[in-house]
Order: sequence, then C-alpha cells, then structure tokens
Amino acid sequence: MKRIFILCTAVSLLLCGCSWKDASDLSAVTAGAITQDTGQYFLTAELAVPSSADAFPTAQLVSGKAESIAEAIDNTGYGLDAQLYWSHARVLFLDKSLLQNGIQSCIEELTHSSEVRPAVRLCAVRNADAAEILSCDAISGEPVGFSLGDSISYAVQQSQTPDMTLYRVLDRVETSGVDIVLPAVSIQNSQAVLSGSALFSGDTLSGWLDEQQTSILSILLADGDTATIYDADTRYKLSNIRTKISAETGKQTKFTVDIHADAACETDAQAQTAAHVLQQQCSAVIQTLQQSDCDAFGFGRAWEREDTQDWRNASADVWQTVPVTVNVTLRAVQSSEGGSR
Repeated sequence: MKRIFILCTAVSLLLCGCSWKDASDLSAVTAGAITQDTGQYFLTAELAVPSSADAFPTAQLVSGKAESIAEAIDNTGYGLDAQLYWSHARVLFLDKSLLQNGIQSCIEELTHSSEVRPAVRLCAVRNADAAEILSCDAISGEPVGFSLGDSISYAVQQSQTPDMTLYRVLDRVETSGVDIVLPAVSIQNSQAVLSGSALFSGDTLSGWLDEQQTSILSILLADGDTATIYDADTRYKLSNIRTKISAETGKQTKFTVDIHADAACETDAQAQTAAHVLQQQCSAVIQTLQQSDCDAFGFGRAWEREDTQDWRNASADVWQTVPVTVNVTLRAVQSSEGGSR
C-alpha cells in the first residue's frame, strides 16, 4: 500500500507541476544513461532528491551493472534505503558503445522490463560518454535529465526533433522497411544540449544530421504540432502538418512524398515561395538519408505495402537509388507572424 501511495504521489507531481518539496522522500529516477561493455550493461540513474531549502530537487547519481537490463536496474538501487522508481524516467541516453554495436538487444530488454514505461524517450549521445550527460551543469536549477526531458518535449511539439519513444523504436527495430532515428544530445560549454539526430541502418548507427536537417526530418515525420522553416532571413511558421508516403512499382520503382500544411503568410505568393523552399530542403534531407542507408520514413514499408513480391525480390539497399519526388502544398493563413524576419 505504501508503494502505491508513493507512486501516485510521484505521478501527480510530474503531471501537475507541484513543488518538488511535495515529493517527501520519494526516490524517483528522472533520467538514465546506458552503456555496454564486455557483455555487461552499465546504468547510471539520476535521482531527484527533494530539498527543504530549494524549489528544485538535488540530483543524485547512482549506478549499477549486470549482464541484463533488468538486473542492472535492480543493481542501481543496491544499498539504498528506498526503492528506485524507473517508471518516472523521462529520457534514457544511449552511449556510443550501444550505437555502434547495435541497440536491438537493449531495446528489447527495456521493453520487457516492467520498471521502464514504454513512453520514455530515447536519445543518442554524441561526442561524449552517456553518463557524462547527467553530470553536466544544470541550466534551470532542475536535475539535468529532467530539464532535458522538458527540452525534448518542447522540441517535438515544435518539429525540431523526432519523437522517439521506447515503444516506437521497438516497432522500427522489429519491422522491416523502416529504420530508427533518435534525437541526439551533446555537451557544449559543460552543458548538455540537443544536437541534431542520429541515423541508423538496421539497429546500428550510420550517420548524423545537424539541427536544421533534423527540423526538416521532423516535418517529414509529422511528429510536431507546428514547425518553422527559413528562406534566408524570412521565417515561415507551419501548422496542421500532414505527410503521406507512397510507392509506385513497375518497370522502375518510384517514391512520392506529399506534404500538406498551413503556412502563416500574408499572401498566396509567400506560401508558394515557402513551399518551394521546403520542397528543396526535404529533398536534400532525403538524399542524405539515402546516402546513410537510413530509411527513417518507411519507404521500404510503403514499397512492401504496394507490391509485397516486388519488395521481397529487391535487394535490401536498392531503396537508396530509387528516385523520390517531394510535393509540398501550403495553404496561406493570415497571421501577424507570416513571412516575418
């Protein structure tokens, strides 16, 4: 009964935005970092320890290792008075040791673990060790992992980074014709910040995108509620974004990407200009993904849906050379932000 009470208190705390002081002695994990070496998983957990003096909790780091994720999770709490609640973790940072050797086993073990919720977001760590992220300087006074969780949520809504939850990544790991792409974080001036995205071929890292390319990728994935594109110094804000990917088979397979959205513009001419800019930017990002052998948009899945036998007869990497046509239709919506500089 006490465990249920503490769990309910933590859920209310995270959802309602109550003061951290209300959490009493709850040992909630706000973020975690995962490394793999010599057949063992190394987990570092960020705990939010309530402070009677401050509005925000103090971050405490604990760690554990084992041959399985479940055992490593248990070992992170070894020797502590209170049990750790991994179900409150907002983000898990994956180390280069996993990215380069394959993340499928880790993803499957995390999914089967009853400790971690399926909606936790995953991030790839760039140019640093995963555990270092949790030791960075806090920006807002909150624990670093908790603060980054907020940053990622906002970035997803604004189409600045893809929304890659554990259950969504598992779907891509287990389904042919679509590859993983993860938000990336790095350390800059002793602070952890979003830093583009990581591309995968299968379950192995195959390349990186910078921040601008990642924003275009997020528009193509249609994860966010709004987006912003730039034409030199002119900014266009998009909303109501819809994306459709289709395949045409026959003598030569072709892919088509149709994007529809509302654009905050003063005139139809501005909307047409913005559509042309977005079309060029999308085509460039798609070309980069083809060169990295990362089918993040599910061209292969669309091909299989259109003609299963043709898809099975094709070689695994043939999609990299298939022509892709991008069509962008933007509807001008009057706004004071339209075509702003």
